Amino acid sequence: MNKKSNTNMQKEESIIMVGCFDTKGEDFGFLYGCLIGLGVKVITINTGVLGSTDLFPVNFEAMEVALSGGSTLTDLRENKDRGRAIEVMGNGAATIVEDLFKMKKANGIIGMGGGGGTFIVLKAMQTLPFGFPKICISTLATKDLSIHVGIKDITLIPSVVDVAGLNSISKVVMRQGAGAIVGMMQVSRSTDERQSKSIAISVFGNTTLCVDKCSKFLRDLDYEVMAFHSVGVGGRTMEGLTMDGCIDAILDITTTELADELCGGICSAGPDRLTAAAKIGIPQIVVPGCMDMVNFGPLETVPEKYRDRQLFSWAPDVTLMRTNGEENRILGKTIAEKINKSKAPVTILLPLGGLSKIGGPGEVFHAPAIDQELFISLKSHANKNIKILEVNSNINTESFAAQAVKSLMEILNH
Repeated sequence: MNKKSNTNMQKEESIIMVGCFDTKGEDFGFLYGCLIGLGVKVITINTGVLGSTDLFPVNFEAMEVALSGGSTLTDLRENKDRGRAIEVMGNGAATIVEDLFKMKKANGIIGMGGGGGTFIVLKAMQTLPFGFPKICISTLATKDLSIHVGIKDITLIPSVVDVAGLNSISKVVMRQGAGAIVGMMQVSRSTDERQSKSIAISVFGNTTLCVDKCSKFLRDLDYEVMAFHSVGVGGRTMEGLTMDGCIDAILDITTTELADELCGGICSAGPDRLTAAAKIGIPQIVVPGCMDMVNFGPLETVPEKYRDRQLFSWAPDVTLMRTNGEENRILGKTIAEKINKSKAPVTILLPLGGLSKIGGPGEVFHAPAIDQELFISLKSHANKNIKILEVNSNINTESFAAQAVKSLMEILNH
């Protein structure tokens, strides 16, 4: 760390500025001046492997960033592998940013970049929780950066012109970016502090009736309800906010994303789905909602190996595949292994009348024998301290919703 700039490392009113100071030093020098002019302290992180700048103090030089990312600056320069350099510097910046956050050294973060620089900045921001102000000024801001932004509340600002030297356009964008991050930082979250407990609930088209009833019951009991659509990003967001401490309990009505993860469907939330509550120790109700289906796109996109399976067109762009006995046995074991690690009370509810709207009696996916494969697997693999309750109704009935909320209240008051 640059010792002469340690005055920038105070706890109050500090903003992290991250980017490639080697090729974009002039741009970052202007942004630095804008931030200082707004009365905040700035912690600077240089992710440029070619050099640095003397236009402003640098707290973390590229050498330290590279080491934090698992390499050396010399190695990155000698190998001249741009992709690896971006990965290493992104990981290194993320490590440093996470440490600064844990030490409560900063109140916000801003970065700028073109192609590679943007990816480094976004990587650095991934370690920060919801509500921590994050702004990235980027030449790629108008493109689809969803993979790199992920579930984080990152504000993207189009640079309009390239981040490659100052001009009358870039100066306006940077002034406004500086004003935006300072404004976001100064807005206290205290005005939005929760007066009641927050309950996360997972929903899908085929469980909407149940979730609507559960949400009403919970709001009538003065709980805050946060609904997450189980289409992949919804499940990942729910898990992420749970890890960030934004949620007090989970009513996981719709765990269908696990079926998509198993079979390669389009709504997978990844391998970490159904793990956050167990890790941090908050109560959860787990329901195998919509685990009678896997989601694919239009019929022609269904993998060849599944073409002879029971398929149903839910919408022109959505084809559902009925899960079979073998898949349900695997899914039952998967759910049990995940929730067995929980540090808090867990109750599993099994809707004997069907796992979805189209899984009910007389509906296209109604197959009680297959559902039983899932139930038996869950029972055989779940720890004895996990309560399993069979409900003799379809998941979308009012009686099932009432039981789900009742079970949640029981473990919340445990």
